[in-house]
Amino acid sequence: MRSWRNPDLVIRFREVSLSVSSLESRPDVDAQTKEQARSWLVDAQDILEQRRFGILPYDRYDAVWALVNQLRHLLCTVLPAPELLAVLADVRASCCYLPTQQRLLGERDLARLEAELIGSRLPAAAIPAAAAQQLPRIRLELERLSRLAAGAREAHWRKVNLLRKRLTVTGSVLLALLCAAFWLLPELLPATALTSPQLAGIMLFGAIGGLVSALWTNESIHASSSQFYLQRTLLALKPIVGAASATFAVLLQQAGFVSLLPAGVDQMTAYLVLAFLAGFSERFIRTRIEEATNSSAVTASPAGAEASQKSSKGQ
Repeated sequence: MRSWRNPDLVIRFREVSLSVSSLESRPDVDAQTKEQARSWLVDAQDILEQRRFGILPYDRYDAVWALVNQLRHLLCTVLPAPELLAVLADVRASCCYLPTQQRLLGERDLARLEAELIGSRLPAAAIPAAAAQQLPRIRLELERLSRLAAGAREAHWRKVNLLRKRLTVTGSVLLALLCAAFWLLPELLPATALTSPQLAGIMLFGAIGGLVSALWTNESIHASSSQFYLQRTLLALKPIVGAASATFAVLLQQAGFVSLLPAGVDQMTAYLVLAFLAGFSERFIRTRIEEATNSSAVTASPAGAEASQKSSKGQ
């Protein structure tokens, strides 16, 4: 479990495992419920065992979180009142994924349920009897809120992981095309244009420019967890975009479409400088992606937001 690379998932899985184990000694819980809980737990464990070098595909992490949430819904219906407080806290942490109005209503309902569970609104002598009468209703309301929060969370991370997967596929294809260009361009261009070592240097300096550009921007520590995961995916894409931009900029210069270099300078040195500067063009792509994600990003304060996600794989 130490290699899962997702502390939040590790903690949640251990907590759920302990809760499911505690059901075995509960005679009031029927055998079918116990078997269902064990089955979901084993399914989640099997998925996590499929990781390679501590990494799972994004959709596999989504499946694990869905199973963990299913177990949480089930635990809402069987755990004793004191243990429901821990489940309630977990549901509250997931409320940040709900739309604003729904989140406010959910937090209000959770606060009321919490007060009822700890008996803060009941006379001391009436706590046991009243709690026993209220517990079935509290369970139903808590399960409803758990399903609402889990649905919003899963939908959010499904979109985030689909975007991350698309970026990964795009980066891989672009890298393959750059390798093809490195092999073909020296053959297609005139002998006096670019040699293979020169083209490799141009791509290298473009990639360096892309990475240096990445150092100029960092996500806020108050950003949502999904922003950190997206930025990590983008970080791997930036040097590839920088290398592609550098190659294209040098070809534009050589073809005579633009004239960016001063006269009387060493041509190759000037090309390397141009390649480095062209690497900063990765910012245009990053800005477009950030605009698309920020428009639908979850806004939550550090105290109210869930501490961290998945994943990764990364999640």
